[in-house]
Amino acid sequence: MALLTLLTIAMASSTVSAQVPSSSSSGNATHGSPQYQNSATQIYLDHLNKTLAWNYLWALLGVIALVFVYTTLLRLNAHVRHLASMSNQGALRCFSKCSPTVSLIKSNILYAPLLHYRRSRELKFSQHVTFGRVPTRFQTIFISLLIITHVFASTWNIPWSDPELEVLPILRNRTGTLSVVNLIPIVILSTIKNPLIWLLDISYDTYNMMHRWLGRLSILQAIAHMICYLVATVRQKGWAGVKASMHAPFIYSGLIAGIALTVILLQSPKVFRALSYEFFHQLHIVLVMLMTIFLWKHLDGLPQRGLLLGFVIFWAAFRTWRFATLLFRSFGTTVSKVKVEHLPGGAVKLNISSPRPWKYRPGQSLYLTIPSIGLWTAHPFSVAWSGVEQPLSRNDSIKTVKEKAPVVSSRVVEMIETQGEQTMSLIVKKHRGLTRKLWERAEKASSPLTLNAYIEGPYGTERSLSSYGTVMLFASGVGITHQLPYVKALVEGFSQGTVAVKRMTLVWVIPTTECLDWVRPWMHEILGMEGRREVLRVLLYVTRAGLSQSIRSPSEMVRMSRGRPDVQSLMWNEMEQKIGCLGVSVCAGGGLADEVRRVSRLMLDRGANLDLIEEGFGW
Repeated sequence: MALLTLLTIAMASSTVSAQVPSSSSSGNATHGSPQYQNSATQIYLDHLNKTLAWNYLWALLGVIALVFVYTTLLRLNAHVRHLASMSNQGALRCFSKCSPTVSLIKSNILYAPLLHYRRSRELKFSQHVTFGRVPTRFQTIFISLLIITHVFASTWNIPWSDPELEVLPILRNRTGTLSVVNLIPIVILSTIKNPLIWLLDISYDTYNMMHRWLGRLSILQAIAHMICYLVATVRQKGWAGVKASMHAPFIYSGLIAGIALTVILLQSPKVFRALSYEFFHQLHIVLVMLMTIFLWKHLDGLPQRGLLLGFVIFWAAFRTWRFATLLFRSFGTTVSKVKVEHLPGGAVKLNISSPRPWKYRPGQSLYLTIPSIGLWTAHPFSVAWSGVEQPLSRNDSIKTVKEKAPVVSSRVVEMIETQGEQTMSLIVKKHRGLTRKLWERAEKASSPLTLNAYIEGPYGTERSLSSYGTVMLFASGVGITHQLPYVKALVEGFSQGTVAVKRMTLVWVIPTTECLDWVRPWMHEILGMEGRREVLRVLLYVTRAGLSQSIRSPSEMVRMSRGRPDVQSLMWNEMEQKIGCLGVSVCAGGGLADEVRRVSRLMLDRGANLDLIEEGFGW
């Protein structure tokens, strides 16, 4: 992918060199900005401006096309496996083994941490000072290729020894052009409305990582652009010339835009984002707007202004789209409401009612704004359950829940068709900011709170698990909110014969038994579903249970234990008994997620056909 970009830019730069006429036949180019280069250099830059940016954008489209072909082949393979596995038990055995080459790539590149085993656990200086997560080996390769591509694009075919062409103006123009053109992919990668999320089946978390790195490179190119101007001006006119040039709108507008970009770079590390994400996000938006205004003035009369206009159009379109989604989801015959219920274990349950129906799929999330808590903050949360709220007491029997299940489904359909209202349920753990304020207000209230809310979504693509013969789902704490909808969908599919799943294990690690109350009514409903006993096994691990505390397993298929799970034993045991391809999904804290990744790589080395899916919010 990076090779395609390199070749395209090389062709553009080579064409530019071939088109440069001699200095004797060139005139002074005027673009409304001061020129500090000879006429031959200016003609070189004129041709460069017409080719470099567009060739770069075409190269990016070529990369997207290649990734689309790759993901389409993966989807086709999963679809064929799904159909074959449902129609024939023998087909499941055919998919139990994996090609040695594919296993090698997955184990050593796609799923491998950069070094050793650490991947999801964040690097921390203290409890509140974190430096983020270590990228995977594949992500590191991608980031390295991204850096190499931009260094290449900035320096390729620079006439370092040409007596007629001046190096600094050419390098200044090249880095400035690339910095501006990068704003277009940066804004596309930054938004949850990014159409590439569902087109390429890549998570928003990954796109956010690409957004940060491409942004850093764009800012470094802008800084290089300013340094080239500074050095050239000092050589020609000295520091007095630099001071005098600051009175020109072209120069001071570019300087202010560059300062805004530099501040963005300095505030971007995770250590600052983690201290107060709301403050970081609002400051980030203000700085981007400041940069855009002054960069627009800086590019007056220059062809790069069209690129900045493209950036502004994309930004405005995505913002308008999100605002329209918020209005559509939040307002109708009624206004969306959220019922906040205090839960043990430092959590709250949020039941959101929307005036319009939702088309929700497992694994998706929504953005929630509660004006009375924080008007300018929109937080993403995984949707744990969708339907009509029907609380169950601890005394509800499995039989009673099973009898209620059809009624719940019919009520949901009837309600959506007549009223267009649906309930989305979230489990939110107390941290800082909005979540702590919610928990504190719910704790003080004698009954559940009902507040006005603004919602948008659902967002994210469903990573379908329907084609796997065996599925293992790992969760810790509130990570269960990501896995629970998959469990429900797969059990329903098993009873209806629409999925390939024949074995499914849910492993949930919690600190105390109080956390069971978070999902008790939903788990009761799942345990009462038809076919559940044949396909689902639930393993609960309580890490902080006292020796005097009674830990009892409700049944053979629902087991509760003290301590942490032996992930390797669980997964090896599942591999020995697995049917078909094994799908492993994990939404958990760093330690558990890293252990699942480590064991998955060991199983791949032994020839198992396995796909690892890790869900997490790293932004």
